[in-house]
Amino acid sequence: MDDRESRHYDPKIHRKLHQNANPFVLRTYDGRMKNCRGCGAAFKDVRPQFVIAHQELYVYGRLKNSKRILTMQRDMFYHCDPDCIQPRHPYFDMCNIVTNPAVTRHLDESDIEHLHSLGIFP
Repeated sequence: MDDRESRHYDPKIHRKLHQNANPFVLRTYDGRMKNCRGCGAAFKDVRPQFVIAHQELYVYGRLKNSKRILTMQRDMFYHCDPDCIQPRHPYFDMCNIVTNPAVTRHLDESDIEHLHSLGIFP
């Protein structure tokens, strides 16, 4: 299957609650993030230096005696790996990641080389 074909609209994927136009943001790993939303692996097992955050709707319950669900926007975190992100976001591309200026200012040469090797261009 061609890469362009996989990015076409698929209602089974694109109507999910986590689909939105919010940017994917490079963040430093601070230890509070528990699991990768894509692969489910614990971040503490590997302790990545950087993670990718994406605000998505999170379902946290249902109103009592109602069909309405309670949702809120919440940051979800992923490894800096397209294989973790693309199953939930097939339109994702590593070069579209935005970086907070505070994170960019604290990058050293080795961080920049590592991010470039992943396809991220801060």
